Parts: sequence; C-alpha cells; structure tokens
Amino acid sequence: MSYPQSSSSPAPTAPAARPLVLGVDLTAAGARPGAHRARGIVQPRSFDGERFVQLVRRADAGRLDLVTLDEGFLLHPGRRQVAGRLDAAVAAARVAPHTTRTGLVATVDTADVDPAHVARAIARVDQASGGRAGWQPGLPTGAVVQDEAWAARAGTVAARVAGHWDGPARGDGAVAVDADGRFRVDHDGVRFAVRPRAADDHPRQGRPPVVVAVRSEAALELAARSADVARVAATAPARAIHLRTRLRDAAAAAGRDPDSLVVLTEAYVVLADDRASAQARLELVEALEGPEISGGLLVVAGTPDDLAETIVDWRESGASDGFLLRPSSLGPDLDALVDGVVPRLVRDGVLPPAAPAPRTLREALGLGDAGRAPAAPAAPAAREAVAARPVARPRASRTADARLVRA
Repeated sequence: MSYPQSSSSPAPTAPAARPLVLGVDLTAAGARPGAHRARGIVQPRSFDGERFVQLVRRADAGRLDLVTLDEGFLLHPGRRQVAGRLDAAVAAARVAPHTTRTGLVATVDTADVDPAHVARAIARVDQASGGRAGWQPGLPTGAVVQDEAWAARAGTVAARVAGHWDGPARGDGAVAVDADGRFRVDHDGVRFAVRPRAADDHPRQGRPPVVVAVRSEAALELAARSADVARVAATAPARAIHLRTRLRDAAAAAGRDPDSLVVLTEAYVVLADDRASAQARLELVEALEGPEISGGLLVVAGTPDDLAETIVDWRESGASDGFLLRPSSLGPDLDALVDGVVPRLVRDGVLPPAAPAPRTLREALGLGDAGRAPAAPAAPAAREAVAARPVARPRASRTADARLVRA
C-alpha cells in the first residue's frame, strides 16, 4: 500500500486534554478457522458466547477504552455467506450489559444493510451499554479493497446514519419497509424474528463515534471527512506521523477541527515474560499461519514493558493518539496487556492511578459533544494557524530493537 507524499510538516503532539487511548481488537473471538487455536489445525467452530463475554469483561476490568469487531467476526460459520448480516452488532449488544467502561465498536457493512437499520442496531448497543457504542463502516461480503466506490458509499451512508441518530424519535413501533411495503430479511439459520422499533432507540451519547480503518487513499479521505477515529497501519513512527499529518490536514480542508479526529496505530502483539519466549511464539505462529498473519501491521514481540515503552515512544513523538492492539493469542496476550502493560503505563504516569468512572465512548476518546452541526470550512487564516502549531519531530525509539518491533 502506498500513499502520495505530503509536503506537510510532522503532526503536532497529541492535545494535552486528550487521554492516551488503548483498545483491543477481538475479531478473532468470532467463529472462523483457527480463531481459538494456539497450535495445529482446528476446524471452524460455533461462536462461543460465554467465552466472548469473558474476553470483553477482561478488557473492561483492565481499563481498556474500546473493543473492536471487524468484518471477519462471525457469530457462526454458516452454510453460506449472507450479505447484510449484523453479527458484530448482535455480539456487541449481547455483551454490553456485562461491561461498565469499555466501548464496543461493531463493524456493519454499508452496501447491503439499510442505513436506518445500521443506525438502529448501533443505537441499541449504545442504549444497552450506557453510551459506549461505536460504528465502523465495513466492506461488503467478499470485498477486500477499500476502493473509491466503497468510500463514496460509506460516506453517504455515514451521513444518513447520523441523520437517523439526530432525527426525532419515533414512537409508532413501525418497521421500515420498501416502496412495495415489504421488509427484506437475508437469513441463514433456523428461525428469525422482526421486532418493531422501540419508542426511543436513539443513542445515549448523541452520535456514537464512527471509526474508519485506513487501508487505502480512499479510506484516508473518508476518515478525514466523516470519522471520529482513524485506525492507521504503520510500521515506523515516521510513517505514522506522515499519515497522521495527512489525516489532520485533510480534516482541516474539509472544514473540521483536526483535533476532532483521533488517530490510533494498530499493532499485532505477542507478549511473554521474556523477549526470547515472545519471539519464539511469534515464529511458531508465523510457521503455522504464514508470515502475513500480522496483516501488515506493526509487530511487537516482547515483554509487557517493551510494549508499554513502544506506546509511550510513539505517543511522545506525535505518531498517534493511542494504540489498537490485536493479540496473537486472545487469552495470554490479553492477560499480559491487562496485567502487565496497563500497570506499567500507570507507574509511568501515562495513565491515571485510579480507573475513571464510567463514561461514554466519546468522553473516553476525548471527543467533543455529539450531534452538533459540522463546523464551517476554515478560513485561510485559520488553516494557516493550524499549520503553524508546534510540531513534534520523530525521535529514536528505545524499542527499535528488531527483536521487539519489526517493520
């Protein structure tokens, strides 16, 4: 993946008022080949709801800010792929009552699901969680590229979803139908039910944050225009600074405050008590799954202290506002993150010593009030002021050792 070069200066440091954001991707907790194995070949298995609840509750107790569920998350393998399935939203709604702090970001595609249904599904997760839901526009079933057509549709759908969230509540209990008065259901299973709309299914936090995974130029432009959170894949701080700068510049050009966009670096992590053990486990996973298992993300194989230092280094260099971590092994690596990385960040003063009180996902991300009209395009003088802000230059990372952080 390549991007046109930008002439912009390095990104400014994270705003002082914005806390460090830490999240974990639990897509592998869904039912798909190899999701639960530590070694060897395991056939696809049914979704384990109780196991999923345990993982999310572990992240919640460990003070992580958000859990994400991507397109690969499935409640069950299914006999065939059905477009428009709301699996991630269903799972988020299932686990929402069992959490107190962690946000739940569900991926729902923009091609086969009506925007009203997307808005309703995320709003119900938001209601069940006390204001901690988020939505990520996903790719249609079978698609693998974030092309311009997808980005254009995702932007349009995002605007319509936000319109449903902002619109007046309906208390008629009606279910949306098409022009012929029919309600279409794509179904793969034993039975289903169409439930009427609740009297008030509006989100408790106004507009739940919209998250965009930036994997293409089109996705970068979409994130700058429409997202609250951008997920960036970069294997070096300088590259992350470059992408964050481009996102902020594009957001300003679209008439947004650049500080209204949170940029998270994604990383694939393998954690152990010592570096040699972590490296050995990474090599084993790559031998079984293939070297592409990391998906092109930053790879951190080392101790919890090594990962904590990487997080601090990247944040202080202005590379990101936080990290979204994908564990190599859901149980051991999530435990190491909660029991090792978070306490180290607390000891270093990066995180507060006491867990914050329950708050909305927007508050946890350091975002402003939701539901306000978009800001007017910035005047030339205002844009020059943005460009003139103090900048942070890349600096040598203490964890640049190839044994720990691999590009």
